[in-house]
Amino acid sequence: MQQPGDSVRSQRFNLALATNEKGWMGSAMDDIYEHRVLVQPQTKFKKIGDYHFTLEQIMREDPLKHVLDVGVRVEKVK
Repeated sequence: MQQPGDSVRSQRFNLALATNEKGWMGSAMDDIYEHRVLVQPQTKFKKIGDYHFTLEQIMREDPLKHVLDVGVRVEKVK
């Protein structure tokens, strides 16, 4: 993540996408799965401006078979 006016901060997360027993995790529609994982629940965006997020997969298998896209969702806490 890069905040306005700052250098890039990196952090690694181990996010399970599938299990050997059940296969892909999350809800499915045909062959598309949505699997939401809460990451950094305490993060606050205090600076006004554009924030940039970069995702990188660091698995031994590159590219990951059958994974075509990932995304980031930022939600306001209620």
